[in-house]
Amino acid sequence: MPLKINMPMLSPTMEKGNIVAWRKTEGDSVEVGDVVLDVDTDKATMEVEATYAGTLEKILTPAGSRDVPVKTTIAILRQRGDSDDDVARIMSEITPVPGVCACAPNTASRTHVIVDAPKDVSVISASPLARKIANEYGIDISKIPGSGPGSRVVRADVEKAIDLSNSHSLEPTESASPYVDAPPSNIRKIIAEKLTKSKQDVPHFYLNVSADITSLIKIREEINSGGVADTKITVNDLVIKATALALSDHPDVNVAWSNGQIRKFSNVDISVAVSVDDGLITPVVRRADRKSVVEISHEIKRLAQLAKTKSLTLQQIAGGGITVSNLGMYGVDHFFAIINSQQGSILSIGKADTVPMYNERGEIVAAQMLRIGHAVDHRVIDGAVAAKFLSSLVTYLQNPLRMLICQY
Repeated sequence: MPLKINMPMLSPTMEKGNIVAWRKTEGDSVEVGDVVLDVDTDKATMEVEATYAGTLEKILTPAGSRDVPVKTTIAILRQRGDSDDDVARIMSEITPVPGVCACAPNTASRTHVIVDAPKDVSVISASPLARKIANEYGIDISKIPGSGPGSRVVRADVEKAIDLSNSHSLEPTESASPYVDAPPSNIRKIIAEKLTKSKQDVPHFYLNVSADITSLIKIREEINSGGVADTKITVNDLVIKATALALSDHPDVNVAWSNGQIRKFSNVDISVAVSVDDGLITPVVRRADRKSVVEISHEIKRLAQLAKTKSLTLQQIAGGGITVSNLGMYGVDHFFAIINSQQGSILSIGKADTVPMYNERGEIVAAQMLRIGHAVDHRVIDGAVAAKFLSSLVTYLQNPLRMLICQY
């Protein structure tokens, strides 16, 4: 019996995907494990492998199609012994999905063909607001087809002409601000949807602390200059390790709200925010509490490279009990990030500032203070629980030997 190839769900949050390319063409033989197509998901561009053997009979959704819902039938695979009648029967069962278009991804603009209209603007039926907007953009209102009563040109008609016309054919006058509307990438679109939903649905509350990382920075410099590790350890690597240990100490923070229940994660998996060209990816460092700082450093570098080349697998991006987002390297003092879906909190790491402090002998010394923000989902984590977690995190950061002992 012919099989339907459906748009797969390649990440826990994926609802739609873009078909980047078909690796097989109609009539090609397909073996189990062959890469059949590339799909742009909310996380990365992923290769989709065949789970059955056969012949690619029909491609129903071509390359370039955007926003294809998961489980939509996108192709037909003919198996050995299938007849033409079998294929026809399967094809008859497929219902086209409205709104799925086969268009080139990330098209910057479209050209709108405007029908001929009377040239005398004074006799054109148009609303005063439509005339005002058209005048601001220097648009000939006589060339805009009207959709109002009696073909009257209304505001929506002018705005449609502005939106659909080639950006080079319209030059706004000095009273208008020039701009170009560009369609978002699939990752950017999903980020907008998911974080908007998170901000609306999740009752965020916020805590912030400061940690004296003077000793941590000194030990990091000694590690990197002494050849102890075969990689350059970053402050972020140490923050990830400290977070993992604090999360292990306080498992009540290693939770998330899921379909009306509290999901308690068994492993300490840390999502790390990685900036890419068209958005943000959060690959996961698995069981970070059991890894040395060197192992964490290697893994973060490897995951970051895969993220930038859109080569991450589902296993590398799924899950995670907490996210660490670090903007300190960009000079950001402090901030509060939005909680990712399916997690209970997110840490926001700012830059380390040199400030004067009293030491144990009452002397004023320079200290490196790191500011940390913690956005928390109040449905699953209370303020006191989050505060104890942060206290533990600060303790590890201020006493780095506690987390580094026996790590090399």
